[in-house]
Amino acid sequence: MRPPLTITILLTSIAACAELNTENDPITQAVSGRTLVAGDTRLTADANGALVGTLANGDTLSGTWRISGGKWCRTLTQPARFAGPEVCQDAALADGQFVIVGSNGSPTTYTIE
Repeated sequence: MRPPLTITILLTSIAACAELNTENDPITQAVSGRTLVAGDTRLTADANGALVGTLANGDTLSGTWRISGGKWCRTLTQPARFAGPEVCQDAALADGQFVIVGSNGSPTTYTIE
């Protein structure tokens, strides 16, 4: 009989594979490689996980994105005031649009182009 460590490694590996296998996730499929538009804000969620765009105030945004457990997770590097650790927000698809709920509970609706 193998030690319990072998089982732990196996379960960790399975969980890691499940996390990486997001191509079947409907939100990932809908936004990957597309531009998200809300008013004057335009964000491009590249298929490689890069996030770039322009905010309504003209600031350039950059960072990374992913979907985890149905949440929009993003790590921003620019603008500096938003830079920091990963933030995961509730997200949903609704009528061909992408809705992200901010930390204040307010939803932002993006048209997917």
